[in-house]
Formats: sequence, C-alpha cells, structure tokens
Amino acid sequence: MAEPGQASFGAHVNLLQLFLDRRGPIVERIQAILNAPEKPSAFQQDRPALSRQFDDCFFGLPGLSRDQQGLRGALQRAHWADGFQPRVMPGIPNEMFDPGDLMARAFTMWRHTRWPGRNGRLRCAQTLFNVFVVRCLALLDMRLCDEGEGAAARLRQLQDILSSLWHSSPPDQPELVRDVRWLVPVAQSPTTDDLAPYFVAAGRFEACLPPDDQLVIHRASVLMAGGHLRSQLKHFQMQGRSLDEKDLILSTRSSNALDCAMTIQHLAPLLAAYAEAIEQGDAGKRSQLAGVICQGLSPDPELFVDRLDLLRAYSMIEHLFITADEGGTPMLTPMGQRHVRLVDQYVALMTRLGPSLLEDHRQFRPEPGSYSPYGVMYGFSSNIIEHMAIKALQPDAETRFSLEDVFAEEGARTERLAWVSAWRQLPHVPQEVRRLYEYPQSFAEEIFARLARTLGHQAGDRRGTSSACGRLRVGSPDAAPLAAHLFQSSDPALVAAGKATACDAQQLAANRNEGMYLVSYPTSGGWAAISKDVLTDVLGAGRDASVPDLPASAAQALNIMCCGLLAADR
Repeated sequence: MAEPGQASFGAHVNLLQLFLDRRGPIVERIQAILNAPEKPSAFQQDRPALSRQFDDCFFGLPGLSRDQQGLRGALQRAHWADGFQPRVMPGIPNEMFDPGDLMARAFTMWRHTRWPGRNGRLRCAQTLFNVFVVRCLALLDMRLCDEGEGAAARLRQLQDILSSLWHSSPPDQPELVRDVRWLVPVAQSPTTDDLAPYFVAAGRFEACLPPDDQLVIHRASVLMAGGHLRSQLKHFQMQGRSLDEKDLILSTRSSNALDCAMTIQHLAPLLAAYAEAIEQGDAGKRSQLAGVICQGLSPDPELFVDRLDLLRAYSMIEHLFITADEGGTPMLTPMGQRHVRLVDQYVALMTRLGPSLLEDHRQFRPEPGSYSPYGVMYGFSSNIIEHMAIKALQPDAETRFSLEDVFAEEGARTERLAWVSAWRQLPHVPQEVRRLYEYPQSFAEEIFARLARTLGHQAGDRRGTSSACGRLRVGSPDAAPLAAHLFQSSDPALVAAGKATACDAQQLAANRNEGMYLVSYPTSGGWAAISKDVLTDVLGAGRDASVPDLPASAAQALNIMCCGLLAADR
C-alpha cells in the first residue's frame, strides 16, 4: 500500500498526461536552456544545476496546482526509499539517464563541432522531453504494486502514456522503448549498496501482476542482465584477458551473486514457459523463448548449464537468505525460501530441457556482416537509452529501432548492426575510442561457441555436471584442509597462524554484503569468512576439503548455503 502522505499513482499519471498535453511549451522552455553557446564551460557542465533548470521546464509551468508541483522528485525519492539509491562511484556514471547529464554531454559535442541553430536545439529538446517521460514511467513501474489490487490496470495506464508519448513525438525522434514493462529492469539497473530491494521487488511483481505481464518482465530482465554480464567479459577481454582464464572465472562468479540469483529467478519461469511451448507445439513461442534463455545463459554457460551442482551455492546471499530461529539455529528467511524454490525449479527444468535448447540455439549463430545481441556492449541497461538519445541529436540518426530491438534475434540484422555501431560514432568521440568499441564480431562468435559446447556436453551426459563434485567436510581428518587463501579474516590471530588471508573488517563486511562468501562468522578477534572460490577451485575440480575449527552455527549455515555439497561428519 502507498505510504501515508504519498501521492497516489493516479496523481502521477494525470501529471504526465498534462505534460504530454503541453508538450509544445515545455519543449520551447528546454530549447531556451540549450541556447547557451556563449555560456561559460562551468555552466555547460554543471549537471545538478542543469537538472534543476530542466525540471523547472515542467514543474514551473503556469497553472500547475500546489499538489502537482509537490510531485517534483517524488518518484525518485520513493525509489531511493525502497533501497534503490545508486551507489556513489567516483568517475563512473551510475544514474538512470538524467536529463541534466544528457544536456551536458550534448554541450560537449556541440563545443567540439558547432552549436546548432533553433531546429537542431528543438530536436534535442524533443529528445530530452521523451527521456524525461520515459524515466518517469520507469519509476512508476516500480510503484505498480503500492496500492494493492489493480496493478494490471495501472500497468495499462502506463502503456497508454507511453503510446501517447510516441504519438505526440516528431517523426525524427526514435521510440526509445515500445513496451513499458521493459522499463522495470531499466529502473533497477544502477548499482546500489543494498541487494535486498531487488528480491523484494521481484516478489511484489510476482504477487500483483498477471502471469503474462510477469513473463515479459522476466524476459526483459534476463536479456538486459545477460547483455550487461557479456559486456563485463568483453571489457576484460579488451584488457588482454582470456574468457577461459581461471582467475577471471573465479572473480566474476564470486562477485556477481546478485546477477546470478536474479538471473535464476527470471530464467525459471521462462524455462517453464519454454517447456509449455514445446508441449503445445507452438514453434514461434518456442523459438522466441529459446533465444531469450540462451542469451541469459551465455555469460557463464558452464555454471548455468553444466555445473548445476554448484549453482545454488553461488547464487546464495548469506545475510539475505539466512537467519536464525529463537534458539539460534540457522534457517532460511522467506526471501531465501523463495529463492531456493526457484533454484530447484530451474535445475529440474534445465536438466530436462538441455537437449531442446541445444536443438534450438543453432538458429541464433552470429553471422558476419549482420547483428547479433551476443555482441552488444554497454554498462547498465539504462545506458542503452542514453546511447539512443545522444545519437538522436544528429539529423541522420536511425529512428526505426527501440530498446527491444537491441536484444532481438531476428529481423533487419544488417540495419541493426549499422544502428548499434553508430551509437559511438559521434563527432567529438576520438577515433581510437570508436575503434575500441566497434561491434565485436569475433567476441559474439566466441560467446555463441562457448554456449554451444556447453549445451552439447550437458545434452550428451544428461547429468548437468561436467565432472564429479567434491564435498566440504567440517572438521574431518579424511580430507585436506582448505587452503588459507580461501579464508578471509579480520582476526589477526588467524592470519598470523597462517589459517586465513588478511581482510579488514570494513572490506569483509562489504564483501559479505555483495554475497561473495559461502559463510561468515565471528571469531574471538574479529570475523572470518569462506570464499566462494572454493566452489570452482576445489569442489568443482572433484576434490574434497576439510573446514577446520568451524563453529556449530556456522556449519549449519554452511549446510543451508551449500545444500548437497556438505558431507556428513563421520
């Protein structure tokens, strides 16, 4: 339910409709801000000030009521109050397409080329108007469940606003996104310090939206997460690292617990729908879902297809999924119970459907000279909207494609290759940067080949595991103890005894918050934690290992985190 004093969903929708009705005057106000060729550089790059002036173009309109003016910034405040406040990352943009930032970037481009006349400024103003409305719709997506029943009707209201936005937009403007449901993962794309809100939001959508709407959100979320993780891999490859490098595999798996967990939670219902399409003989739906699923698997097919025995442990986030009963015995939280249920569903479906995915995935092979989503590069999904918006400042910009087309497997592949390749082909971008971010055909082919090999292997042995899996043995003399580099501790005594590597308390807490540990526990002189690297480095290699000196409660928590990977102590 909406909090006391919080504006109703309808009030925000009505205000957006008012802005659409008064698009002309608002665009003129934005254009006036853009007419700043003689302004000092400090003005042109003052993003917070530009954002305030931009908002004034909307909320300073004559005739707005005091209540309507009071809605300024309310959606962002509510989003941040839910825990989605972006982490401060010096030097790295981490916000959802802020119009002030886009204005500053436009000014930079114009300073390097020439300042546009009125028509060029109006084109930019129209784009920024569209970005503002799309941003509001993304934030309103996150408020769909606030008022209880009727979320599906509220979703239709947002889709109507989005359709009206494009109907009122000039023909030289791209439709940044066609389906308002695709803005759910966009609203959640900036990095945050708190991981819980992602799982809370997923549970709320599951409870309040019809299955068909949920499935579209699952689809969009898997596609954007897969693209984000593939882009991470491409970034490492650009630094000269191999995708098969052991240290890279270990670091990406241990540091991406949130992405791993959410990908499973979105893939499980998509796999169920895929199975249903196969049973019903619906070839079109089967192909579409196979494409989505394969993109979701592609960043780490070995883990998501072949090492299902390790997947649950990698996706578990201790502080969110584990609590204790009144007697102090560790147990799953409701959030953890939901996650484990979805992991079990995912594992069962992937084990059964691997051969079908192997058969279907071949149609998605990247072809030279045409576009494949396996090759798209971006930071966060909100950056895609930014790329399209900045490119729209040029009069020859492609306007036929939308966010959804970035991830489509079929249709206009040659034209979409030119569209995506042009995002960074801007007059102020240095040639070496343009070359660095050219569409990576060979990378797309490598990503596809890794997926093909893994699906082939899984379908061949039907076990969902590439080799025998070792077990952890608490305090057992029958196995070699875990190496010290797999323990981290802020306890000087443990470090001095060679039982753990040093990690200060603040960093250890931050790593725990990111889900990088199998289990953590207090010691007499600080904290200790077991790295998730043990999953691939030891158990995945088929070796058992002993965990010495583990407190009983930590051993019980470890058993929950690593279900099936802990051997009984003889």
